Amino acid sequence: MVNNVSFSVTNRCNSHCTMCNIWKEKSFYGEMSVAEIEKLFSHQCFAQVDTISLTGGEPFLRNDLIDIIQVLKGCMPKLQRLFLNTNATRPDVINRICVYAAKMFEQVILSVSIEGTKETHNKLRGIDNYDCVIDVLGRMAHIPNLNLSLSMTLSRENANMQNLQHVYDIAHKNNAMFSFRLADKSSTYYKNMDMDLSVPVKQKQEVSRFIATHCGDNEFLMCLKQFIDTGHLDLLMQNGENKCLAGKTFVFVHPNGVISPCLYSTQQITPEQLLTGQSIVVGEQEPCPCCTDCAIYPMLEARKRTR
Repeated sequence: MVNNVSFSVTNRCNSHCTMCNIWKEKSFYGEMSVAEIEKLFSHQCFAQVDTISLTGGEPFLRNDLIDIIQVLKGCMPKLQRLFLNTNATRPDVINRICVYAAKMFEQVILSVSIEGTKETHNKLRGIDNYDCVIDVLGRMAHIPNLNLSLSMTLSRENANMQNLQHVYDIAHKNNAMFSFRLADKSSTYYKNMDMDLSVPVKQKQEVSRFIATHCGDNEFLMCLKQFIDTGHLDLLMQNGENKCLAGKTFVFVHPNGVISPCLYSTQQITPEQLLTGQSIVVGEQEPCPCCTDCAIYPMLEARKRTR
């Protein structure tokens, strides 16, 4: 029973991040129209979805994002929580859409990408938009029913105490949640298999110490700490058995409507195949390689449901 969906509404992106190649994509003709999105998510397999995360690319580049949000709310009766992910490059648009969304959902979370100090952020993002991040955070304070989250992607350039503390302090100042994950490779999503994203051991140890000191009550980051410290995660793998629930309680939907168990998976079914009743499962050849928000948060919530 799928409860959680990550939906990449577009591959278009106006950042030039050094850890991701999505922004290099040239063809976007495969994006679903609003009508196609409505048809897909009206399928019975999405009937129990209560949480959806809209990502990209940069989702706020879609001029019909409000229409997308509206049809998603209308065709999934259990939908209560909406995550909106952004690089904060369009403050006016973000503000308008967040005001609208906050009136429709029990909970809206705006996750804003920030990579550290101003110099580090602008370098890793490939554009000068640190000030836009701060602007967006300031605008969100007046919107009721909206929560903020700051999100970092850690590479060797920013996986250190200075940058972690900087973002942590900004989160505290803006009453925002704070999360980060290690930069990772994906042939199907980030399209960055040619990159060296390894973080030196000493820096990983520094990240682990930061989590222990500042984030002991954050279940996701404690999972990340275990992953950093041991190279595995009990939540995903126990006694050599793959416990990942990708394709069971959560799925990833590409802009063209193709569905995968998660953003790392090479397994795919098309919207047309979905209508024939084909299921999405994680094969034995695909043990979960990650410790990312879009997989771990749904897994943690699934665990709570079974307690």
